[in-house]
Amino acid sequence: MYVCICHALNDKQVTKALENGARTPASVFRHYERQVQCGKCVPMMRDMVQSHCANQCQACPGQAAANHGAAHRPVPLPEPANADSFPYGVAAE
Repeated sequence: MYVCICHALNDKQVTKALENGARTPASVFRHYERQVQCGKCVPMMRDMVQSHCANQCQACPGQAAANHGAAHRPVPLPEPANADSFPYGVAAE
């Protein structure tokens, strides 16, 4: 299933990026050397990150599931990283 139509990223590619250490939609895009375009995929990617970290993250073997999600929760930014490009507030961090 396509997650990002702008860059033709499917769910398997997003999962692969998560398995390689991506923890935010922005880091998924960086993994594939891309940038957010329309931003419609960001909520789905956030859900995929949460699901990945809640279930089984290969980056943190041996951690308890309860502590694992807290370890990978993105730190809120004072301002969206892409605010200049997207004045309507789409942030992929």
